[in-house]
Amino acid sequence: MDWQLFHETAVAIVPNEVLGPKRYWIGVLKHGKPLYNFVDGDILWMKAHAKIPYSVVVSSYQGKNPNVDVEIRFQNQMLSPSKLIKDLNEYSDNVVIFHASEISLRAPLQPVQRESQSSFNVQAVFGRDMSLDADEQVQARPTDENLRRLVNQQQPEVLEAGVTRALKVLESLQSSFAPYVGSSPDADMWIQAIAKLATQAERKRTVVGVVGNTGAGKSSVINAMLEEERLVPTNCMRACTAVVTEISWNYNTEPSSKYRAEIEFIAAADWEKELHALMKEFLTDNGTLSKEASDQGTDAGVAWAKFHAVYPKVAKDMLGDCGVSGLMTEKSVQNVLGTTLKINKANPEPFYRELQKYVDSKEKSTGKDKDKENRKLIHSMEYWPLIKVVKIYVRAPALSTGAVIVDLPGVHDSNQARAAVAAGYMKQCTGLWIVAPITRAVDDKAAKTLLGDSFKRQLKYDGGFSNVTFICSKTDDISITEATDSLELEDKISALDDRERDCKRKIEGLQSKIDDLGESKQVYKLAIDGADEDLETWEGLLDKVGDGETVYAPIQSKNKRKRGKAEKKSQKSKRTKAVDSDDDFLDSDASSIEVETDSEPDFDDEDVRAPRTPLTEDDIKAKIEELKSTKKNAKRERTQIIRDIEDSRKAIREAKAKIKDIRAEMSHICIAGRNEYSKGAIQQDFAAGIKELDQENAEEEDEDAFNPDEDIRDYDEVARSLPVFCVSSRAYQKMSGRLQKDDGVPGFKTPEETEIPQLQAHCKKLTETGRMQTARTFLLNMCQQLATFHMWASNDGTGLKLSDDEKRAEVKYLDKRLTELDKGLEKAVETSIKSVKREICQQIFEKYPEAIEDAINLAPGTVQRWGAPKADGGLVWSTYKAVVRRDGVYTSASAGSRDFNAELVSPITKRLANSWERAFQSRLPKTLQNYTHDASKILYEFHSRIEERAQQNGLALANLQLLKNQIVTWEGVLNTFSIDLVNSMHELQREANREFTPTIINLMQTAYEACTDERGPGSFKRMKAFMENHVDRERFKMFNEATRTVQKHLNDMCKTLEHKMAEHADEIFESMRRDYMNIVGGAHINQDEVMPKTERAMRAEILSVLLGIDNQFRAIADGELEDESQGGQEESADDPDTGTPEVIESDNDETMTEFRDDDQDKESTPNDTALSEPSVANVASESHRTTTPRTSTPRKSRSVSPPRTPSSSIPLRLSTPGSRASKFGFQA
Repeated sequence: MDWQLFHETAVAIVPNEVLGPKRYWIGVLKHGKPLYNFVDGDILWMKAHAKIPYSVVVSSYQGKNPNVDVEIRFQNQMLSPSKLIKDLNEYSDNVVIFHASEISLRAPLQPVQRESQSSFNVQAVFGRDMSLDADEQVQARPTDENLRRLVNQQQPEVLEAGVTRALKVLESLQSSFAPYVGSSPDADMWIQAIAKLATQAERKRTVVGVVGNTGAGKSSVINAMLEEERLVPTNCMRACTAVVTEISWNYNTEPSSKYRAEIEFIAAADWEKELHALMKEFLTDNGTLSKEASDQGTDAGVAWAKFHAVYPKVAKDMLGDCGVSGLMTEKSVQNVLGTTLKINKANPEPFYRELQKYVDSKEKSTGKDKDKENRKLIHSMEYWPLIKVVKIYVRAPALSTGAVIVDLPGVHDSNQARAAVAAGYMKQCTGLWIVAPITRAVDDKAAKTLLGDSFKRQLKYDGGFSNVTFICSKTDDISITEATDSLELEDKISALDDRERDCKRKIEGLQSKIDDLGESKQVYKLAIDGADEDLETWEGLLDKVGDGETVYAPIQSKNKRKRGKAEKKSQKSKRTKAVDSDDDFLDSDASSIEVETDSEPDFDDEDVRAPRTPLTEDDIKAKIEELKSTKKNAKRERTQIIRDIEDSRKAIREAKAKIKDIRAEMSHICIAGRNEYSKGAIQQDFAAGIKELDQENAEEEDEDAFNPDEDIRDYDEVARSLPVFCVSSRAYQKMSGRLQKDDGVPGFKTPEETEIPQLQAHCKKLTETGRMQTARTFLLNMCQQLATFHMWASNDGTGLKLSDDEKRAEVKYLDKRLTELDKGLEKAVETSIKSVKREICQQIFEKYPEAIEDAINLAPGTVQRWGAPKADGGLVWSTYKAVVRRDGVYTSASAGSRDFNAELVSPITKRLANSWERAFQSRLPKTLQNYTHDASKILYEFHSRIEERAQQNGLALANLQLLKNQIVTWEGVLNTFSIDLVNSMHELQREANREFTPTIINLMQTAYEACTDERGPGSFKRMKAFMENHVDRERFKMFNEATRTVQKHLNDMCKTLEHKMAEHADEIFESMRRDYMNIVGGAHINQDEVMPKTERAMRAEILSVLLGIDNQFRAIADGELEDESQGGQEESADDPDTGTPEVIESDNDETMTEFRDDDQDKESTPNDTALSEPSVANVASESHRTTTPRTSTPRKSRSVSPPRTPSSSIPLRLSTPGSRASKFGFQA
């Protein structure tokens, strides 16, 4: 068959109408018509949307021919019911032609002879007995093909669009169950199951910690990434305010709350404890303020600043009388401790100012107050020392996918509450961003040394090396000369250098020309001024001649001429300044300059003058005309000179602009070159630092087996996998229209060159793994729940078609297998946990003895090094005192970071580091994955036994296939559960690996307190002696207790994992027991009772809803998301996804059909049983045939109607602000 010719013949008679966008002509050659030589009238024409499925075309044609069984084929092939018309557009002409053929296997239906109204057909009451297969062939069943395709998608946006759609489906199901709440226990149970399932859609947070030294530009980078000029709170008291700032997406859609903040204040107990520490820091032994308190760079100065900020009215001379208990009763302090302050603003500037009131320090207004307001501020209470954490909520696109940015000032804050908050965030971090200025990042080996060995070792324990991102800030800060030399960019810069020199030479030439023109211009100005004076004189002579007086040519006085010379000389010395001014050379003293002539000798004695000739009127007039001509010519020349000067100045400006562009291009080349070099250098430095740490730990673990030539990991891959961003927040802010008061930033042509957009994209990408896992887990559970609903709804109360004894036997058999299933799952959990414990024992606990022995032996030497002379690496008295006063942890610019507790326990942590990482990053995750594999095998084996039993008994249950599909779903659920299980293990082990040091702190507390209390002569010697004796006495106990504490935490971790696995296994078992009992045993139906009519109606209604659900996920599974962003609309009102066929009669015959868009309202009402899908008979019909035409319904609004939920039901409220669906990031 030549299908192309068939198509061309049909196209030749296509109706002469214009198609709208996304519309197709669909033709069906009527049954009984030849495939060749057909004419107009032989084809049923339909006008339809591109997304019409094949099943709707079939039902439309059968609606026109209800009494004929036909098959609709495309090129002689039967198609899948879900096949879309747009996929059949092989000739790209938006015309698709089918052909119908009558099925001859059964006799045509005969018209029913209508009898009188009172007649009753008794045989019609009972249907014919049919085989099970025939019965199920007619019955339409829900499918989950599209939903399963969606689960396998790899794009988080697609999966989340499916979650949004699924939440709407749950709303619809809830609405269908709602009317039966109270009358049906099942309805109550299923509504609770829906509500529980909906909670799983909530998106998980992805915490990104940002760390960096003071001045690194963290705040600027964060503000730029959030598209805000100023948002992150800053203050001048950098050494004082170690406030953790959390920034996340603002789910509040109220315009007045576009910017929100929550300021949490520390508890009263924490402030009381800190007050004791602060007062010890800034008070002397006799209770007076120490001298160091006046220097805010010292510890005493920092402590005094904190104290004075909260208690500004406490005078220095009153400190001796102040007690902590009295200070704690201060009303203003009591009012905020332990509370949370909320700020809501519509605009960023008021929000920033309000936030700054609490987090900023007013110490910038010192003794020299400028006004009364500042003096008042000095005596008002400040809140920043009392802040525990600041949480900011903003609608920044970079945070829209669930990222939470946390500005971490450090974990060594003297306030233990804030330090605990910072440490807590560090444990949660999915990503860790290290910020350092690019000018120091490479030279200072920041990637290798910035974090410090203890920090990197903690990352090793946490498995956090892959979470690190390095950000080089301030890339606009560059020296072209230095960059050109160090990066060897002469080849790229030399041509620009030549162009710059040419421009400079041009400027010099133009400037010289301007100088010459300025001098000439001044000469002409003097000539004009002289001509004006002479004209005035000669015009006066003309007046005198007219009056009959005798006049002579004027003689210039000597004084005038000399003054003229002096002025001219003075003016010449200033002409350079004059030509550069903008006053058009109109000097105020120009009129005083006199022109000296050479025709008049300089005589002082009038008696020796030569005789003069009287002037005539004609002589005077001639002179006047001569002077006017001279003035006119001088003005003309001067005007031309001014034009030439302006042209030269314009040329200079253009040359300077070219130089600016050239310099910008140089900066651009240098910045790009430095960025490229820095990224590679930082990656290599980072890998080198990891390698050094690995080798150190390997040597500590087993010195005999340590091989320095054998790499523990692929360090080239470590280097390549480190994300490095070289950013200029200032350039990005300027290019985005912010920082209006700042000058432009050269060297950047596009925002992408600042790398802030790339950092924003990276921030979003960090959330992808968590988003996909959450969405996939939810959708898999959705699949499982929908299948459970179907099996429940399909049970109409008749149970299996067996006798009562046979049913009881089947239920007994099923109970037996279910018991085996339960025990099998318990055994899988038990086996997995045993493997986990065995692995932990081999990798960690068995290494304890040697590690403890090392720590015990090295402890005395460690303590002695603390007190050694400074030249030998010891600490000076002030630093030693500061460390013990802070429970062994102290950080300062001079001393760096010192942690006595970590140093004491480091032999243990070093020895365990590699094996700890090996256990938790490699072996244990595999062990937990084995559990999911074993559990899946148990489920499949259970089903195979049930299926085998059914086949032996001759029970060809089609629903067994649905049960098998449930096993596939449970396998997917188990796979996602294994990821969740590994994540839980990592969270718990991070808690455990941090317990070495706290145990040491507790056992060192006595020594710290005793050393802190030491005063007077010889105190430093006594401090060191006490410390050495204490450690020597307690070392055997402290290290054993530290390891036992960690061991207890790891055992607790195993118990938690076991409980989590057992709970999940129970959920699977209970769900499977319910499903198999419904399908195989009919366990919920009392065989002696009949299911109530309302119960059957509820199940039928739910089944009809289920039939239309899967098709709602087709477009999303195909990756079409544009409409999901519009509140769930499939298409705009005039561009629907699907249509419903309706016959349109033509003038001559019935050959025209139009697909009217009467099915756009896919979410029209909660009780719309098909939920925008074709009728029950049109979906999932294996024969692709129906016996009832689909009925068109009027169009309805596209908005989702709220669920009709009675007060007794449990509403989902999935789309209200602040609800779980809203928190998920979607507005359903």
